Amino acid sequence: MKIPIKKLHKDTKIPKMANAGDAGRDAYIVGFRIPTVEGEKKTLIDVQGDTYVLKPLARVGCRLGFATAIPDGYFFQVVPRSGLALWDGLSLLNTPGTIDAGYRNEWMAIIANLSNKDVTLKKGDRICQIILAKLQKYDFEEVVELPTSERGQGGFGSTGKI
Repeated sequence: MKIPIKKLHKDTKIPKMANAGDAGRDAYIVGFRIPTVEGEKKTLIDVQGDTYVLKPLARVGCRLGFATAIPDGYFFQVVPRSGLALWDGLSLLNTPGTIDAGYRNEWMAIIANLSNKDVTLKKGDRICQIILAKLQKYDFEEVVELPTSERGQGGFGSTGKI
């Protein structure tokens, strides 16, 4: 399958696999955007420069520099990179981010610093992974009772053994 991709910036790198057979392809930063709210107006402000210092518990939009035309019946998920999560405390706020087939604008990863130290992000850094998935069409069927299961009414965390 071929996914049409359009570079929107001269420094855009096409996402690529680090190793043959990997599920995700690494995506790279081409720029930074910070969310700004003035009254009821919400905007994204482009930040100048090749680096951005992300303070603890802060967030930034990392522009990925490309747009796609995903075939009907498919979507992409934008997910964190495990090394950045473990070593730097970086994650995506809306993980997994979903890019639907009809989306044609620039892709962006919303990065949050969950650590207690500043993290410097640089243009060209691998910041997230993208994973292609097949859309499963479904409908809900309202019922009066659900079939029983071994877990039954156990709530969150109820499968842990003490």
